Amino acid sequence: MRPPFVPEISSPEDTHYFEESEPPEDWSESSPDAGISPEEVQNVLRDFRQYVQKVAIGLVSGPHNSSSLRMIDSELENSPDLSEGEKQMLKRFVRLYGRRQRKRPRDELLRDDKIKDVVMEVRKSSAFVGYSWRRMPPGGFMLPKMQS
Repeated sequence: MRPPFVPEISSPEDTHYFEESEPPEDWSESSPDAGISPEEVQNVLRDFRQYVQKVAIGLVSGPHNSSSLRMIDSELENSPDLSEGEKQMLKRFVRLYGRRQRKRPRDELLRDDKIKDVVMEVRKSSAFVGYSWRRMPPGGFMLPKMQS
């Protein structure tokens, strides 16, 4: 049996929903948001100059969003003190080790720390109440014959 709608996909771009630089992330409460310590930065970048290590520590010291990432990229590109390889490495380093700035929920009820857990439980429990899915009969839906 053929479904009622079959999308026509001709290339991988037809199913491309997110930018390559920003994969979708799960902002669950259980994910650690500690970041990376300056000692860990120096350990990871031990093959680079001390100046590059200091720049990297400054870049990952605070959270960032997509606009601040673009600003960091332009600042790195315009920095005369860094070689091209160091610039590319710092861009990758910020995306890999930098903390993303958490977006607040759009829903006003979910913004309130006192009631957000209750609101989510109510919404989860009543999400599909009254919803039923019926499979189409093998012959399809038939209209009753009209008697004349």
